[in-house]
Amino acid sequence: MQIDPQNTTNIPNLDINEWYQSPLGQYLFEDLKSMMEPVLATSFGYYSLQIGCTDHSSLLLDSCRVKHHFDLGGVNADIDVQAHASLLPIANDSVDLIVLMHHLSNTEEPHAVLREASRVLIQEGKLIIIDFNPLSLWGVRHFLQSWLEHAPWSGHYYTARRLKDWMNLLGFDQQKHYRVGYVLPIQHLSVTRHLTWLEKGLKSWVKFSAALNVLVYSKNISPMTPVRHHWVTRKLLPGKIARPGGLSRQER
Repeated sequence: MQIDPQNTTNIPNLDINEWYQSPLGQYLFEDLKSMMEPVLATSFGYYSLQIGCTDHSSLLLDSCRVKHHFDLGGVNADIDVQAHASLLPIANDSVDLIVLMHHLSNTEEPHAVLREASRVLIQEGKLIIIDFNPLSLWGVRHFLQSWLEHAPWSGHYYTARRLKDWMNLLGFDQQKHYRVGYVLPIQHLSVTRHLTWLEKGLKSWVKFSAALNVLVYSKNISPMTPVRHHWVTRKLLPGKIARPGGLSRQER
């Protein structure tokens, strides 16, 4: 299946897949994978879809119980489906699980992406958003180096509260909010290993400062049913009208 869109909406020069192959990326990915295992082990269904960072989906979703998995990417990507996440070639209410990994921060139309995810997910389907946390040392470095236009410092970091507001408007319920990775945003792991005490301190005392926010949502759109008060009686048709009396059959 392939769609060749005329306009691309992704921010250029991003290569998050290659960044996750760096020492720091691998270190962070291992933390993410270990945290995701119990979440995915309780995810069941027929179809799952990962959007963003698809080179690592086979490793990330290794413990997932969903039977069939598909990766979605842009044009010329080595994935299962080529399409824009804002124009999914997928039927309504047909997907059990969607993983958005670093995609919302790397697209110019996050609202459209979330609307499409809501459209294709089944009732009670699960949506997992994985992205960098702006309220962290990673967010500070992103603020200083976003002009570099390469992963992981480019794009837009959204706070968990802002994402929650968007999801509430779409009728999603937040199930979990995990915080992953208290490693410092530097590539020299030899330095990082000597600062494990700092990581432990951040995890214990400044929990909101993790590198990644992992937000788990459930699609729970219930039809609105009007509530009728018992003391209010409404009649759709007028009551019976009595025939005029006192007239004979001949007079009528």
